[in-house]
Amino acid sequence: MSAPPTRTRARLLLAATAALAALVLTACRNGEGLRDEGPSSLNTPTAPAAPAGAPSPQAP
Repeated sequence: MSAPPTRTRARLLLAATAALAALVLTACRNGEGLRDEGPSSLNTPTAPAAPAGAPSPQAP
């Protein structure tokens, strides 16, 4: 005697959901998304440093 169709369907749905969850959770190496953009400061130009001995700007 086989299981009723609803029980079989529920088990199949559970197995498919578990497989999908496993694929989704392991799709990314570190869970940070599809691409690793890295730090944004690598391509951002920085302001030149003030020369030594120059007074630092302070609010009056």
